[in-house]
Amino acid sequence: MKRWILPAVVAGLAAGVAALPLDWIAPFAVPSDMQANAPDLEFHGTIWDGRVTGIPVFEASNFKVSPFARRVDVQAGDGQNFFTGRVTPSSVHDVQFWADLSTFPFTDGRLQGLKGDVSFTLSEVSYDKSGCASAIGDMRTDVLQRNGGAIQWTGPELTGPIRCEGGSIIADLSGRDTEQVISALIRLVPNGSYRADITVRTERGEADVVLPLFGFSRAGGDFKLTEQGRWR
Repeated sequence: MKRWILPAVVAGLAAGVAALPLDWIAPFAVPSDMQANAPDLEFHGTIWDGRVTGIPVFEASNFKVSPFARRVDVQAGDGQNFFTGRVTPSSVHDVQFWADLSTFPFTDGRLQGLKGDVSFTLSEVSYDKSGCASAIGDMRTDVLQRNGGAIQWTGPELTGPIRCEGGSIIADLSGRDTEQVISALIRLVPNGSYRADITVRTERGEADVVLPLFGFSRAGGDFKLTEQGRWR
């Protein structure tokens, strides 16, 4: 009979852990700065199959842990914005992201009320202790096409690849139409900072009036803008 005691104890412990309510564990696991930025977070289900609500922009997220595969499947979104992906200890796979920019709680007055969307797909991202090691993906946004009425200037859709460099995630976007060429190099650094270098080459006369309102400076035949800050 003793030979059945240990398996029974192990099975009982496993069942108990699997049934642990998420709202018991999450308050201790979620970083304090995240809780401060999302004070309405609520946790439902178990630590293996749970749901988090009150997430800014996405509202809710469902996740399912596959411990033997060492993988977490995540689905987030409220129908207007969404994110899906598979997360492992050293990589992220099959990521799809789409968001309406008008739903973002921008604090910068220049960005408030913007129309348009941003989306990206990542077939794979691998990371190590230094940050992003490799990435395969693409990003696009139509924000420059959708806000002509508000800012009296329009631009092309921006698209481009996502890659890794020096531990940072890089989105190298560009677009053109009949009168202008625009490039945007966006860098997300592991320490939580970001840098965006944007260059506009345009033949449109109103650019000299409109673009400086958004912080652009003329540099020869181009307008240039560098933005830096925190992304988390």
